[in-house]
Amino acid sequence: MSKFDIDADEAEIARIMCKLPEFAWLESAELPKIRHEIRHKISDILRQYYIENTQNAKKSWTEKFTNAGITEDDGKSAIACARRLGIDIS
Repeated sequence: MSKFDIDADEAEIARIMCKLPEFAWLESAELPKIRHEIRHKISDILRQYYIENTQNAKKSWTEKFTNAGITEDDGKSAIACARRLGIDIS
């Protein structure tokens, strides 16, 4: 795969996260911008979402995901994809 090809895990994270209004732009973003967001802002959000759902923390991201139509399975899928990309979530 060349550095210009999107990885299946990157594509899945972008597909899920673009449902949130603040990430709607991911649908038409260039690959370097998608990768940058996944490695930085999105990984932080997924980490917070994971903590909310495993440590009974305040459910702010869980609520935002639900309101945007992102299911629990979508959240789990995005976390699994991030982990396969080498991003530490837990």
